[in-house]
Amino acid sequence: MLTNGEGDDRSVIGSPQRADAPPQPDRTRRYVISVLAASALAGYLLPLGLFRAGERFGASSSLQQLANSQRDNPEQIVLPYDLRYNAAFKLARLEQERPDIIWISTSRAGAFRAEMFKPYRFYNLSFTAWTTGQTATLFDLATRQHRPRIAILSLDHFLFADRWEEWFAITRKMHENWPLSYLSGSLLDFARTATRHPATFRNYLNAPTVFTGTQSILHEEGFRSDGSYQYSPAHLADARSRFMNAATLADTLPRAAGISPWLKRPIAALAEMARTRGITLLGVQLPFIRAGIELLDREQGGRYGFGAWREFATQDMRDWLRTLGIPLFDLGRLEFEDETASFVDAYHLAERGAAKVMLHLLKDDEFRGMFANIDATEIERNLDTAAGHQAPKTAIGDGERR
Repeated sequence: MLTNGEGDDRSVIGSPQRADAPPQPDRTRRYVISVLAASALAGYLLPLGLFRAGERFGASSSLQQLANSQRDNPEQIVLPYDLRYNAAFKLARLEQERPDIIWISTSRAGAFRAEMFKPYRFYNLSFTAWTTGQTATLFDLATRQHRPRIAILSLDHFLFADRWEEWFAITRKMHENWPLSYLSGSLLDFARTATRHPATFRNYLNAPTVFTGTQSILHEEGFRSDGSYQYSPAHLADARSRFMNAATLADTLPRAAGISPWLKRPIAALAEMARTRGITLLGVQLPFIRAGIELLDREQGGRYGFGAWREFATQDMRDWLRTLGIPLFDLGRLEFEDETASFVDAYHLAERGAAKVMLHLLKDDEFRGMFANIDATEIERNLDTAAGHQAPKTAIGDGERR
């Protein structure tokens, strides 16, 4: 009811609220806002906390930061969390090292050290190129800005087999250096790995080691400052007990009727790039264990044999590479008396084996002419102390086909 007939004092129950009165609280709206605010805060704090937690282990570092850290601390052993980032990391290190000599390879050349090439500056680009196409791409990226004097290419027969290309052209294609993508993947990998192996990372906090990066800390292995790969003693023991046999080669290497002509094209393109950039090339096929050679020889015929092995050894292949300006040093059949100490499995050399390969190559006049200042006697002196404790976790590179 109205009082005194005045329309100002509308205090009747059920009457509309005054226009200037505060609205009734909307509990649903307030709840939703609170939840969203808490989620936003958690979405910010959780990644921030993970980033802070990963800093001590190198998990929060970009590839460039990892490269800078190893440049400033050459004793560090660094490993990106995903092998497809190996090339981006090593290209950053390459720019810092500016070597005279580079070696582009799968994991097969991982044992070659800078000290074997003294007084030349050497950087090992192994674990970065798994096909002929990837070899050409990496050569292009590695020599655009810096011009090394010599590029050694690991030219294994299996690179020219179609099946090998099918296996690794996509699965081993190197990722570009996208900092945000790498960082997010690295932090997720750290979260998973630290959750599964908490003691490893607690121990690292109490007594840090030279290993940098989640996987490097976990497996105690990774890339040295010269690009060579340091494997753990545990992996050596495992590889020698399980993978130093012909069956490993039979399960890993591709079978093919012969060499695929189209897989030779990237090498021809690479050779043309090298010519225009003034870089000397040479190709090397590294040794296999004796039992493996016997297998390759015995089963090289037929559609499902190791035909690429047979054709790669022909004079026609050597002549083709020579016309491209790539002398081939095919050491596939090179034998070692102390095979167990020279290999870590059926096709990866230990450092002792790599040193013996260098001594063998330096006896070749053409190779010696390219590296006239290397002191072979120094390599011989180091043989007894060369680390024979190199072992990959699995076949050719981490997780390769067995």
